[in-house]
Amino acid sequence: MRRLHSPPRLRPVLMTVADACERDERVLAGWLGGSLARGVADDWSDIDLHVIVNDEAAFTAAVLDWFGQLMPLVLADEIPGVPGGFIFLTPGWVHVDFVVHGADTFEPDGHPVKVLFDRAGLVHDVEPAGDDPHGGPYLPDTPSTTFLYFMGNLVTVARRGEWFALAQGTATMRDSLLIPLMLAQNGVRKSDGAKRLNRYLTDEQQAALRSIPAIGSDPEDLFAAQRAIAHEYLRRGRRLAAQVGAEWPDALESAVRELWARELGMAIE
Repeated sequence: MRRLHSPPRLRPVLMTVADACERDERVLAGWLGGSLARGVADDWSDIDLHVIVNDEAAFTAAVLDWFGQLMPLVLADEIPGVPGGFIFLTPGWVHVDFVVHGADTFEPDGHPVKVLFDRAGLVHDVEPAGDDPHGGPYLPDTPSTTFLYFMGNLVTVARRGEWFALAQGTATMRDSLLIPLMLAQNGVRKSDGAKRLNRYLTDEQQAALRSIPAIGSDPEDLFAAQRAIAHEYLRRGRRLAAQVGAEWPDALESAVRELWARELGMAIE
């Protein structure tokens, strides 16, 4: 098996499971995915371990008991929506995602791969494409019209007094719309989801995010957070659109501003 370079906190669990897989003749190949394959794992990363087996149905049916014999666990369950996928948690909160593939149905998905062992030449290393922290500014995949639509739709939620739904929408506007806009300002195209943001955001952007009021369930706090998020997004979005030569939805923004003023008594700077 390939020599493993892994964070100290993960190493005992990873070595135990990887060794067990290699010793088990039913397992034809094993590899790491996720942050371990990308070379960016830390002590609190998940272990994403994939295996290919000859008899997928039989191995999958037995994997919970098989894994439970390797180490103490506080959680062992299937991962909803992931065929052959299982989640395991140790008492020390080391998280293992274990995915079983059949030899006759396996197809590479293009994600980064670090092969641990391969008896039948079924898999090969796939290097990470890498994030591009040095590209030019660009428009995010989710357009500014989506953010403005959220702003308008949340008025409906607020008028109905659905404060928990408003809290969810407010968090979405920050996490799924404002932060990607900031990354696009910096020309960053991430390949590892929403994690590990600090290294890609400027000090000014991080300070702006920290200044947004906490998103709770109190209406006054929610409106304060909404106003702060809208302020940051609209000023940055207009500036980015002008920078890349894109058209900004002025009419939609004006309608939303009027709606907020009329229905919520709120103005956006």
